[in-house]
Amino acid sequence: MKGILFALLGGFFLTFQSVANATISSQIGSWQAAAMTQLTGFVLAILIVIVLRDRSYRQLTEVSPLYASGGMLAAIVLFSNMTAVHIMGVTLTIAIFLIAQLVLAIIIDGRGWFDMAQKRIGKTQIIGVLMMVAGVIILKL
Repeated sequence: MKGILFALLGGFFLTFQSVANATISSQIGSWQAAAMTQLTGFVLAILIVIVLRDRSYRQLTEVSPLYASGGMLAAIVLFSNMTAVHIMGVTLTIAIFLIAQLVLAIIIDGRGWFDMAQKRIGKTQIIGVLMMVAGVIILKL
């Protein structure tokens, strides 16, 4: 239940963030908005680490550079998201982002990439994604 709650919160905040970032990028530019978003996220994360007194940051040198590059990927995600919102609107952008995430998640789970446990991917998962694609097509009409 806790995982579902965090997933819902993440989804809600991703949508809020998409709208806020698209609005900000109209005023200052997309890469500038991405940089500002990354900076404010960094500041909040540091404050949370301080408040929680979490000392696990001492193990940063043990993190693989591949996984440590997640912040760089986030900058690309932010830029892509803001640009898509300007072109297509919030609803269609989020719908297509979700489908893209699911397709890659299925590939990662199915192949066990990035140290994830390999999971069997069946017809039902593929049908579920295809139904989402159909839903986006209907949504776009």
